[in-house]
Amino acid sequence: MNGMSTSVSNLLKSSLISLAATLISLVAGFASSVIAARLLGPAGSGEVAYALWIATSAAALADMGLPQALLRNTGGLSGDGEAWKILVRTALRSFMISVSMVGAAILAFAAIIYIQRDTRHALLWIVTGLLFLSYAFHVFSMAIARGRNRFGQTARTTALGGILQIPLVFAGAWLLGPTGAVIGYVVRYLPQALLLRSYVDRDIKPSHEALQPEMRRYGRHIWLSDLIEILVLSRIEFLFLGLFLSSTSVGYFAAGLGLTGLIEQVMLQISPALIVSFTEAHARNDQRMLNAAYRRVIRIVALVMLPISFGGAAIMPDLLPLIFGDAFDPAIPASATLLAFVWLAGMSVIPWGIIGASGRSVLLLRVQIISGMLMILLLTALVPRMGLQGAALARAAIVTLTFVLLSWTAWRYVQVSVPVAALAKTMLAAILCAVAAGVGVYSFDGAIAIVTAVPAGVMAYMLAVRFLRLIDPEDVKILMDTVGGKLPGASRPFASKLLTFLAPG
Repeated sequence: MNGMSTSVSNLLKSSLISLAATLISLVAGFASSVIAARLLGPAGSGEVAYALWIATSAAALADMGLPQALLRNTGGLSGDGEAWKILVRTALRSFMISVSMVGAAILAFAAIIYIQRDTRHALLWIVTGLLFLSYAFHVFSMAIARGRNRFGQTARTTALGGILQIPLVFAGAWLLGPTGAVIGYVVRYLPQALLLRSYVDRDIKPSHEALQPEMRRYGRHIWLSDLIEILVLSRIEFLFLGLFLSSTSVGYFAAGLGLTGLIEQVMLQISPALIVSFTEAHARNDQRMLNAAYRRVIRIVALVMLPISFGGAAIMPDLLPLIFGDAFDPAIPASATLLAFVWLAGMSVIPWGIIGASGRSVLLLRVQIISGMLMILLLTALVPRMGLQGAALARAAIVTLTFVLLSWTAWRYVQVSVPVAALAKTMLAAILCAVAAGVGVYSFDGAIAIVTAVPAGVMAYMLAVRFLRLIDPEDVKILMDTVGGKLPGASRPFASKLLTFLAPG
């Protein structure tokens, strides 16, 4: 039991380091979306959102799965020796070729836009190309750093990028409109991208043999999965909304995704730590410990994500206009739907991580292909008929299906199981949280409603957690060992008493 607790605690520590590293980035990203919405309106913020989707999609296309292969393999190659440096040098050579080709294609398209339309639209595409380069090198550099367990270093660059992003997005949107706002996002990714030089030893020669067939196969499968995720499952609603409706509807949907993205990105950012930790558990070949760690992580993560997801959906009628402005009122139903189901998207990272750590990347690809095909079919059927809400319902259906498929795949091939009973009880507690918060929203308006609803939801959830016994003493010990030492001294007794209240013996 002590070995299992230590394993879970180490896993959570790595996850919390990644979580702390991205907190400023998440806040900065959300604040930037609010700034764009307030200064540019639904149509202008829709253009910014579309540019971000194009840049990240192009980066996923160009990386060929090399960052994922580096994340999984650089840490296990000869410690501080040269084997991992050879791998990085070899991967970088292929990466540079593909990035150059995609970058040239974006610039060529910008030239066509300049000829056919005007300078403003062409400039937006040029800046989108710069964002592509910044983001692509950021991802490549971040994979190496995390693979080598340099989480402290990535924390600093992430914080710096987030701090720079907010004022630059504001100044850019104010002075140059959507194009200026995108410049702020370009700068966001530069600190980590520029560190790539420190990971590359130019005295080391590339070697084709360094990228072993298993590494290439794993990277290729994850690459195809990521392409489906980003091109189809991530923001393809923008394409359908822009095609059937307008850029204004893209802005509405982007506002809803901005709120859900805060929750989803928390899990996506801790996924590298999960992959590294689950890989170590696989290496020890202790199936009992692996399954116990998997179930405990799901329980603890669900305890955090479900009340935020359900409670957030309940307060959406007052929260969305308060943050983005009354111009975004048409986005309320779709935003509430997205937030109510975002916990499933976040939770999917856990079975995804354990399947990827086992080396069965082809299974992930199969799940992505199924989900991607159904997503396109649902959007084609629902968006023309139901508009924004149709897009939201399509996403809700797909994230549910994806979680079920990933959980089944992890059970079938990795022999780990979801704690269904605990998850069901946590959902019940989250529903009670949402009901309590909903009373506050429907009793008051605006900021007063939020101030009333949030404490009511928190109190209802805490009581439900206690009486449903969702936290056990072992959880308390792991959580305090993991985060207790990182809390300010005055808050440690409070945290200990709170956890003790929530986990009666």
